[in-house]
Amino acid sequence: FGIVALFIAPSDAKFGYKRTFVIFFCVRNVVTAGLLLVPGIQAEYGSQAAMTAITIIVMGFALCRAVSETALIPWTQEFIPNSIRGKHTALNDMVTRITGLLAIGFAGIVLGFPGGVERFLVLFAVAVIFEVIAIWAASHLPGGAPTQSTTASHRGLLHALRDRNFVLYLIGLGILTLGSAPLAFLPIFMQNHVGLSDSAVVLLQMGGIIGGFSAVYLLGWASDRYGSKPVMLTGLYIKALLPLGWLLMPRHSEWSLALAMVIAVILGIADIAWAIGSGRLLYVKVVPSEKKTEYMAVFYAAVGIVGGLSQIVAGQLLDAAENLSGQLAIFPVDQFTPLFIASIVLTAISIVLFNRVQADSPVSVGEFAGMFVHGNPVLALGSLVRYYRSKDERDTVMVTEQMGQTKSLLTVDELLETLKDPRFNVRFEAIISIARMGPEARLVDALCQIVDGTEISLSVIAAWALGRMGSDRALPTLRGGLNSTYRSLQAHCARSLGTLGDQEVAPILLERLQKETDKGLRIAYSSALGNLRRKDAVETLLNVLDTTENEGARMELALALARIFEGEPHFIRLLRHLRDDPGTTASQAVTAWKRKLGKAIDPELKAKIDASEDHFARNQLDEGAALLGEIVGLMPKAEDSMKVLDVCAEKLVKIKAARIEYLLLTLLILQSVHP
Repeated sequence: FGIVALFIAPSDAKFGYKRTFVIFFCVRNVVTAGLLLVPGIQAEYGSQAAMTAITIIVMGFALCRAVSETALIPWTQEFIPNSIRGKHTALNDMVTRITGLLAIGFAGIVLGFPGGVERFLVLFAVAVIFEVIAIWAASHLPGGAPTQSTTASHRGLLHALRDRNFVLYLIGLGILTLGSAPLAFLPIFMQNHVGLSDSAVVLLQMGGIIGGFSAVYLLGWASDRYGSKPVMLTGLYIKALLPLGWLLMPRHSEWSLALAMVIAVILGIADIAWAIGSGRLLYVKVVPSEKKTEYMAVFYAAVGIVGGLSQIVAGQLLDAAENLSGQLAIFPVDQFTPLFIASIVLTAISIVLFNRVQADSPVSVGEFAGMFVHGNPVLALGSLVRYYRSKDERDTVMVTEQMGQTKSLLTVDELLETLKDPRFNVRFEAIISIARMGPEARLVDALCQIVDGTEISLSVIAAWALGRMGSDRALPTLRGGLNSTYRSLQAHCARSLGTLGDQEVAPILLERLQKETDKGLRIAYSSALGNLRRKDAVETLLNVLDTTENEGARMELALALARIFEGEPHFIRLLRHLRDDPGTTASQAVTAWKRKLGKAIDPELKAKIDASEDHFARNQLDEGAALLGEIVGLMPKAEDSMKVLDVCAEKLVKIKAARIEYLLLTLLILQSVHP
């Protein structure tokens, strides 16, 4: 009776969706109550009359339901906001599953009592009572008023069929419905071919309910947040693969039930993903709200027709393959094999069609799936719950930190929200947390806006965070930050540009370094040039090193020089050891260099190297350093390191071990560059 939607949809709109739904739901209730009269009809007029009465009642029920649902479907597009449509569907599904289980449980108890047909009459009576409650609830829903100047007409139904996007959706839905037909016969397959008992087959249905229930709210939330299409297609991809599991199912095995239960749970998740995603896409993108009457009428009629035909076609195919048996490679062959293969093929075709349907968000299936495998999605979802339940600034700061630690893309929207929080500490923590994330475009763009903003205390930390995130999207913003009137921002932008390897800005940094007088900027430019491996900056860096008094800054300058010669890891190791035990570390470094020189070393030079090694071993750092400087001054040097070694040799002879960075650079370059 779904086909009646094509004829009554315009009238529903003119009469009012709400009024139509409530009236025909009431009529449906009255018709259903007619079942209470069936025992009397049977007693008075016989079984044939009772069957005729039941048939009339069922047809009347179906007709009333078709009319009421023809009004309900476009009405729901009106009173459910698109922003929460996925969560609404999820909550509706959860409530339906729970009440469905309660209803089945109640019916089982009632039917378990001794007696005859009166047990069913009790259930019918209870059903009528709850339908009255449902009618009362529906009458309080908003919207659904009569349309005074409606454009809804039967001609509009033809216009709906000229909408390519809508037709693609309907064709994809029809093909998928045909591909899903094997589900109706799955219990038969599990009993007759896999060897499961009746009770085990019932358990499989519970597995599907559990699977769907476990993921329903998450998928509803995800569809509202990331769009309907990725959720829908994720469900379809899973549905396309599941028939392979049925084909490979071990027959009459102790593992059969366990594997069948796993597949049932996964199928439950796939079904709910498809249902939530496809339903939301239909309302949000496929059906224009101003033409919902015609579009939804065509949709409802098509679903009814294809849904009925799919069972007939699948049943015929099953009958035709009744005598099929055998083995094909690892696949057992039976009468269900063609049905499962057809399911895989048809579902795959529907995926191709649905991929062409316009999406309601830019998120792709790959991006959507990546959100649940990148970082720690479980911890991320937990942190999101805590974020919305946080009571004060301290809680919000802690949760913001946790969201960054998860490194999950699921927290991106909340991290963006914390950047706009009125509390400074929350915004500050948000930037640090974002720095822990990967180079996600929206996060990078948000930090770029902060760098360009006027809150300099946050702009500075945002510039640092952009360098840590490693995205080239930040380069224009960071280059612009070099021209800021605030030196702290210039310094952090320069450092981040160096971290990002922006060779384009290197000549500008070198030119500025040669003229700059601010100590902080000189160190920042030098560090950036070191990260950029600019050998043309060596002489300038040595000059800056010579005039720098702060020990920490001198070590950063020495590291910049070490990076130019690709020696950062060795530099850090040497520095740590020199701080713990300078004499032994220097002695061992000289020994290692002497081994690299080999036997061809000049005896006089070898004697001096031995003497320097011995001084260091005795912790006579000044004597060892001065002698090492002498040795380096006499030996030939590679062209690329000549300037550094010449300066270091001169400093070692002159000030000995007073400036440990010169000894460190000398040992590093001798081992890394010179044989």
